[in-house]
Amino acid sequence: MEGKLIFKTEEEMQKELQERIDNYKSGYSRDGYVVRASGKFNYRGILYLINVLRYYNHTNRFTPMGQSISDSFANVEYPDETKLIVDIIPNDYSYEFLYHDTNHAYNENQTVEEKIKECHKLAKEDIDSLLDGKISKEIDKGIQKLQEVKDNLNKKIKEFALHENTGVKNGD
Repeated sequence: MEGKLIFKTEEEMQKELQERIDNYKSGYSRDGYVVRASGKFNYRGILYLINVLRYYNHTNRFTPMGQSISDSFANVEYPDETKLIVDIIPNDYSYEFLYHDTNHAYNENQTVEEKIKECHKLAKEDIDSLLDGKISKEIDKGIQKLQEVKDNLNKKIKEFALHENTGVKNGD
């Protein structure tokens, strides 16, 4: 279903946690995340995902991470349908495009609802920056800088060739 977070029941999450604890293999981490909720959303024709993840460890089971007031945080990801868009954005600009989370110190005092709202805000900012031309303007600036480097390199190569043709040796 699009446009809505689908939450697991407490029973489903407890069962998944118990399975992870039961299937623990020596040498692996004794903590992790269980998906509490997930949903696909559409903004300006571009799809994005929001997940609510619930932190656990084998000792305390579901527990807050660090100083957080909640044992859950939210993240934004892109779904398969949006991968093509992400793939054509150069890496310098796609690194965090539709890829954010609220697992930071500045999110510690946020409720799960506030973290979800933050994720929607981050996703919409990414999509706006793409569709309103901010990313393409940044790419244009990068192309201009590369052209300047290329022009400077060509100038140096011509200067070098001129010295070679005049018989001037390095150090002479």
